[in-house]
Order: sequence, then structure tokens, then C-alpha cells
Amino acid sequence: MSRPQSGDHLGQIAAYRLIRFLGEGGQGVVYVGLSPSGDEVAIKVLHARLSDDPEARRRFFRQVDLARRVAPFCTARVLDMGMQADRPYIVSEYVRGESLERAVRQDGPRTGGGLERLAVATATALAAIHRAGVVHRDLKPGNVILGPEGPVVIDFGISRALDHAVTQTGAFGTPGYMAPEQVSGGEVGPAADVFSWAATMVFAATGRRAFAGESVAAVLHALLYDPPDLSGVPAPLRSLVTTCLDKNPARRLTADDLVRALTGGDTLTLPAAPEPDFEGTPSRRVPRRAVLAVGAAAAAAAVAVAMWPRERDPVRPAAPALRFGAELGKPLTGHTNDVRAVSLGTLDGVPVTLTGSDDETARLWNLRTSQQIGRPLAGHTEWVRSVVLDQLDGVPIAVTASDDDTARVWDLPAGGSRVLAGHEGDVKCVATGRIGGRHVAVTASTDGTARVWDLRTAKEYGKPLTGHEGGVWAVTVGQAAGTTVAVTTGDDGTVRVWDLAARKQLGRSLTGHSGWVRSVALGFMNGTPVVVTGGEDMTARVWDLIAWKQLGAPLTGHTGVVWSVAMGNLDGTPVAVTASEDRTVRVWDLNTRKPLGAPFTGHSDCVWSVAVGLLDGRPVAVSGSRDQTARTWNLAPVR
Repeated sequence: MSRPQSGDHLGQIAAYRLIRFLGEGGQGVVYVGLSPSGDEVAIKVLHARLSDDPEARRRFFRQVDLARRVAPFCTARVLDMGMQADRPYIVSEYVRGESLERAVRQDGPRTGGGLERLAVATATALAAIHRAGVVHRDLKPGNVILGPEGPVVIDFGISRALDHAVTQTGAFGTPGYMAPEQVSGGEVGPAADVFSWAATMVFAATGRRAFAGESVAAVLHALLYDPPDLSGVPAPLRSLVTTCLDKNPARRLTADDLVRALTGGDTLTLPAAPEPDFEGTPSRRVPRRAVLAVGAAAAAAAVAVAMWPRERDPVRPAAPALRFGAELGKPLTGHTNDVRAVSLGTLDGVPVTLTGSDDETARLWNLRTSQQIGRPLAGHTEWVRSVVLDQLDGVPIAVTASDDDTARVWDLPAGGSRVLAGHEGDVKCVATGRIGGRHVAVTASTDGTARVWDLRTAKEYGKPLTGHEGGVWAVTVGQAAGTTVAVTTGDDGTVRVWDLAARKQLGRSLTGHSGWVRSVALGFMNGTPVVVTGGEDMTARVWDLIAWKQLGAPLTGHTGVVWSVAMGNLDGTPVAVTASEDRTVRVWDLNTRKPLGAPFTGHSDCVWSVAVGLLDGRPVAVSGSRDQTARTWNLAPVR
């Protein structure tokens, strides 16, 4: 493919300086750029010829939602997205290394242990992709990057979620690596990716395609009717590849089966979705080598996950269709006072939630079994107001904030904590993020400040963020136009956005709520960074961080304070989820400002907190309440 002409070769995308052309595909042009902090990033820009096509834009940004579902060890992490003039762009982690296709063509086929490690690592990545509810649909040697920490799967441009029907329309992959059902117009599911994995391994082992032909038509005919050419594939791998290249998708192995077979270990087979009622398993301490999917991890660690001993969950068939808003499993019970805070993540391959309570503890729960994992995190001497799950240097951590004027950073495998002390008032909220290569926590306090902490040293980093009149009640951290930002809300009824590196406020303070603002979430709507806030006035409001104004009318319907907000994306639709004093959780379509379905009811008292995430590929919300429980709600639409 020739280098794009001057009209496509942009020198600057938002805050990112382009330093070289990387490649071009059906959707757009990819460059290597420099972030404001000097880090190399990959920047994908939609083709100019597609910029006026609303459907092309939707598909372009859809890949961001899909990529963000997947555990970071197996794909390039999405860092930012937005619009440059009329053209959407996506910024992701730049993984140094050659594609598998180029490496094989330059250096020859993979052999011996190198081939085995490649097979295990890519199968493990594929299993993680499927556990996140995503079908890649274009797995091939060109989309496997041999990075310094192991293989990484890239390009979710034609991926689809498993929560809606996936057919051949718009599903065309790469001839030679496509599954027969993609060619024939059949339903394309995880089995198609397994077929593509096997075809990719044949190329890696031999330097040839399993299905050859002198034309595209001949290759497609071979995919449909001819046996694969497996000459040169070593025997230990050949039998697996043969099964995975079966024309009938029902006879292929699953990605989890692949990992089990390749490692000879006892891997955990994950169900496609939870049943509405679960059986419990005994609680335990978190294993030392647990992996949390919300942080980056080395690919080598991902390979080892399949072989580590772990608590086995009951293996279950796929759940029946559930109504939108149905409660999943049993309430999480064990706290002896209000559940003030919730956070979602994945630990050791198991979906988990972390809760914080007025009983001065935080607790970790297995969302499949509704059972507590290990002992409570005890150390605070007042209410625990906010909790976050993250990973620091490969170790899963929790960060908690409390009315005892401190936050704590917990090493989940070891069980100990370090104290973040410096505030002179209750610490009401905590969020985590990165400033360049520095992993930080940002805390909000009734002392009128937000403070930034280096998570490695547990020391305050730089000056506090000051400007609110009165207490700061909520904070979130994310990316906007290439800048790491914190968004804070407070007693003064304002919403403020801060450049974390420069420690300065961006734009004007956002006003519109009547009364204090107690909650905030940061996300994107059709490529535009937006903030959703909830307040004393019983409304949630949406704010455009490019135009610095409120978007449309408030979200109204709650009859009590909106104590918590979260943002997500349901099958391409940006949504907000709100929790209120009126004992309900509500979901809102941010494009139409209308509620999706009826309010979720089940809590018997004020709902303090809500978070969104995935439970084995199914989108869910988890809420915490004054009734001392946390509850899990189905967000997958019934089709």
C-alpha cells in the first residue's frame, strides 16, 4: 500500500505530534506519534473519504469499546480518542516489534520452543478476548505483533461483541485466514477466531498458508471445500491445528480448550454468561500470582495464568436470556453497615467486585458465586467512601478512601496496605490513572483539595488541586484530547477539569446543577470526551469537554439525590448509569437522553454507588446500598 498523499498525511493530531507513517487499512491510516509527555503512541485516523459517513464513524469508534473490554495483556491499550476537524482518531499504546507475518517472511518459520510459546501466548490472548465477550474476526499473522513482552493481538476494526447477532454482513476478514462460515455468510462466533488462530499457526510453522490459491476465488474455494496443507507443521501442534481447522465450527476446540491442550495444565473453563442463581464456593486468600485485568500485564504472565493453581468455579452452561435490568445471582452480603462504594475488575480470570462500607472495611467478591474472597481489608478507622481496583507493577491492588482523612493502597496478594496521609478532612473519593509513566492516585477531600499520589512511593506528587469553594466530593481520571485529566465536583455546585501534569484547571468551571454535585464519570460520546455528573438536584447532567458546555437537557426521573454515576457503552450506544437516594438504579441512552427500560428495583434503602463492567462477556452494573448489600444487574439487551 502506498504512503498516503499530503491530504492524508497530518502533522499533528490534537496534542499528538506525528513522527512517522506506520500503515494503512480499510478503515484508516495509522501513524506513530508522540504524546505530550513524550511517549510513543499509535494513532489511527479514519480515511477522509469515510469521514462524512455516520455508520463508518460508528464502526470506527465501536472498536474502542471492544478493545477496552479485553484484558490489557493481549492487546494494545486504548489511551484516547476524539475528532480532528471532521475526522475521528484513536490513540493506543504503541507496541514495538514486527508483525508475525513480516518476521516469518524475513527470518523464516518459527520452530521448537519459539513456536510453542507463540501458540500458547496467542491462544491465551484469544481466550481472554472471548472471555470479554468479543469476537475478533480478523486474526491473522499481520495482526499479531511480536512485542518485547510477547505477542500482542491488534486491530479490532471489524470485531463484534457476543451480545448481539453476528453474521457475514460487514464481517469479511482476510482470505486464507477466514473461517468457512465467514465465506459462506453463516453466523460468525468465537469458533471462527479459533479457525483463524490455527491458520495463523500453520503460517508461523511453515511460512505458507494452509489454504493456497492463485486468486482470491481459489483461496475461498479451498477454505470451503479443500483440506488444509499441514505439511511441515510439527506433530505436537498438528493434531490441534487439524481439529481447529474443521469446516464445522461446532467440532472445533474453544480457546480455553486450546490453552488447556497446549499447556497440559488444568485451566478454568469460563461460562458464556452467568445463570441468575449461583451456588457458592469457599472463600480464600487471593493467590500471590493473581492477575487483575484492569491493569497492564506482561504476555509471559498471561501464558503462565493457564498453569497456575486456582480456585475452580462451577462450570455452567450458557444462561437463558434475561430481561434488561434483571438481578443476577444473590446479593453480596457480609458488611455490617452501609455499602458506600463499588468497583469492578477481573482477578485470576474471575470477575470480581470490591465494596467499601461504613463498617470501616472493604471486601472482595467473586461475582459468579456471590461469595466473599479472602478476609476483609481492615485498617481504616472511619467509613470507607470510595474503592478502586487496579494493578501496580504487575501486582493487583486496591485503593480505598475513608472519612479518617486517609487513603490506603492494598497489596491484594500480600494483604498489607500503605497509607496516603496529608488531607485535613474526610477523603470522599479516589481514582487512579497515569501521568506519563507514573502511576498515580487522585483523592478528593472535604478540606477543599484534590491531591495526587505516586502509587509506587505512597508519597504526595506535586501540588494539590485547589479552587473549589467547600469540600471536593468526587474525582475521576482519564484522557481528553491527549491530556491526562482529573475531573472534580464539590459543595460549590461546580465541575472542574484539571491538567494533571501541569496542575492547572482547563477551561471554565461547569455550572448548572442547583446544589452540591456528588458524583462524576468521564467517557466518550461519538468520539467527544464528556463528563456525566449527579447531584443534590436529583438530576444527572452531561458536559462536553471540547465545547465546555452542558449537552442537552438534564437526565430527570429520580426522586432523590443522585449519589453515583457511571458511564459505559451498550452495543455502540453510550449510556450513563445512575444510583439514587430513591432506592433505584437507572440506565440512560446518552444520545436520546431517554431512560433504557424501567428503573432497577431491589434495594430497600438509598443506593449510594454504582459501577459498570463485564461478567463473562455480559455487561452488568453493580450497586451498593444503605441496606448493607451490593447487587448485580443485567445490562445485556434481550434480542
